[in-house]
Amino acid sequence: PATLHRRFRAELGTTPLAWLTGERVALACRLIERGEARLDAVARGSGLGTAAHLRTLMRRETGLTPTEYRHRYGLRHGEGTGAIPPG
Repeated sequence: PATLHRRFRAELGTTPLAWLTGERVALACRLIERGEARLDAVARGSGLGTAAHLRTLMRRETGLTPTEYRHRYGLRHGEGTGAIPPG
C-alpha cells in the first residue's frame, strides 16, 4: 500500500483518496447539472453517502454548495450548460 501511495502521488501529484474524492465530486456536479432533483440521491449516486457529506466536500472542492452550484450550472430551459466544475 505504501508503494502504491508513493507512486500514485508521484504520477498524479495527489493522494489516491484525494483523487477519488475529486472524481466523486465531479460526478456529483454532473448529476446536478443534469437536473437530479434531490441532493441525497446525488450524494448516493456519486458515492459520497449523505447530502451533508456532499455539501462539505463540494464546498471544499468547488467553493460552492450544491445549491449554489445548481443555481449557477444547472439545467436552464431544458438544456445543460456544459459547464466544467471549478477547481
